[in-house]
Amino acid sequence: MSVKVNMIRRLSKILRSDSLKPLIENNNNNNILHDGYDMEGNGYNGPMAPGIFSLEEEKCPQPQVISLQDLAEILQVAPDAVSCSSSDNEEQVCLIVPPEPTQKNRKQVVHLMQISAMQHFPKPPADLNQNLMEHLEEMHKAMFNELVRLGPLLDSLGLTECLIECYHCQMFTHLDNLLPNISSAQNFFLLMDWVQKVYQSQELLGHPDFQDLDLIKKVDPQLLTAWQANATKHLLEKVQEEVRKSLENILQNERTQERCDTEEDYVGLYVDTIQCVAAMPNYALKISSQLSDQVQEVCFQQLLIFVKRYSTEQTNSLERKAKMDKPQTIHFFKTLKTCKELKQHFEPEGEGIRTSLLKGTAETLEVMETFTVKLLMDTAAKMTEKHLKAYFKTHNKQFSVFLDALKSFFPEPTYCQDVRETVMGEAYEIIVRIYIKRLIKTRKRNLKKHWSPDADVGDTVAKDAQLLHDTILALAPEVRNWNHLLLNIKEVLDCTNTETIKIPVAIMQQKWLTNSREDLLLLRTLLQWKGLSRRDVKKVLAALPSDHQTRARSRPWYCCLNCYCGPQL
Repeated sequence: MSVKVNMIRRLSKILRSDSLKPLIENNNNNNILHDGYDMEGNGYNGPMAPGIFSLEEEKCPQPQVISLQDLAEILQVAPDAVSCSSSDNEEQVCLIVPPEPTQKNRKQVVHLMQISAMQHFPKPPADLNQNLMEHLEEMHKAMFNELVRLGPLLDSLGLTECLIECYHCQMFTHLDNLLPNISSAQNFFLLMDWVQKVYQSQELLGHPDFQDLDLIKKVDPQLLTAWQANATKHLLEKVQEEVRKSLENILQNERTQERCDTEEDYVGLYVDTIQCVAAMPNYALKISSQLSDQVQEVCFQQLLIFVKRYSTEQTNSLERKAKMDKPQTIHFFKTLKTCKELKQHFEPEGEGIRTSLLKGTAETLEVMETFTVKLLMDTAAKMTEKHLKAYFKTHNKQFSVFLDALKSFFPEPTYCQDVRETVMGEAYEIIVRIYIKRLIKTRKRNLKKHWSPDADVGDTVAKDAQLLHDTILALAPEVRNWNHLLLNIKEVLDCTNTETIKIPVAIMQQKWLTNSREDLLLLRTLLQWKGLSRRDVKKVLAALPSDHQTRARSRPWYCCLNCYCGPQL
């Protein structure tokens, strides 16, 4: 509810009350003050105009008599603010004694005080946003000086409390008029903090000169609450505008960033996003936790919009990069890091609209993560397929050529180590499986032609397994040793009878494979490639335990790969 509406309702109640104690008595009905006052002429027409101020006129006692002209002079109000049109030229007086004064006279005294309060407040500077704090200090000083000056003069007249309430009302009128002219959320925070911590502080309202007046308790809670609601409305609109603009700038920087050569490039997007979204609620928390919650909700709304746009644009960007001959996979790592950090920082907790917004954000980021990992693994599989196909079919082709390509494919900077550890575990498995697939699709005699006539296939596979593991270990020391699957193949090749071959095959299934149709096909093809008859293959596979714990896998390893088709020439 606006400050203006609150004040109108309260004044209406005051004016309707029959129990108001008299402030003024004037039997001359011609003594009328001007109710209207032009703002441009230093009068009132704002949203909290004096005619609608909530003043408790009944608080003013009635010990003396004073003329309206004298009261205007004390208040430093222009003489034309008092109407002196009495037909008998009788001096206009304000009686602070019985008989009960008229409604008109009560309004005249209040009106003079309102004009006085308004006239002594400084006008806002031309550049309010650059000089807001200085203007608030000037307001502080003006109110302090006038209360000190007028307090002793009006105390004997019983008008001090009326004066105080007029100044409180004028203060919130002035503050309310500042709101549309503030152009930054930072200044809204500054203003709201000033009202709460400075204006109502002991420094101003609790000053020793005002101890007997107890000014802090005389701040009308309805005035304060209505102003805070109006200020909060303006603040939230500005927060939404600024956060949206800042996040758009972050997204625009990401669009134009073609390279990712430094740690600043790598972490910049999520660091800037977190700072942007978290900054405003932190400022608001200095004022109140309730305000912080309101600001945070607005920020989370903008975060969700940002994440959805980022996900859409990044999907298209990564798809383009994946089609390059030498894709810059650091951008895939950066995307995964960004998703991970944003999810961790804005982890949803509890219930409510803020949690709902964060859940939507988390779900969008998880979809983006899944897509990025899949695209990266597909790209790694294609690169591996290309090099291993050449390795198994080209004379004198060195395995080191593939290892060099592998090191170039996965970025090495230490600042992306956590993401590299995660993706290398899955990539390692894919590489080993592609190696096995290419191995068992090539006849053994052709392998000897391509590698060396004297080469032992099992020994070469074991050597390659060790070289592969050393290369991957240098990139990701914590990954699982998938080279053991290749070492098991050497054991299978070294076995001379059906009974002994059951052991390495069972180990392969229990430790590295699953009960899936694809893995059983791999084992079947491997045994056929070794040279076992179909009958012996069935015996070996029938001896495999069927009750072992199937190892979970997030996605099929064989995506982007061809099915096993048996040895090729």
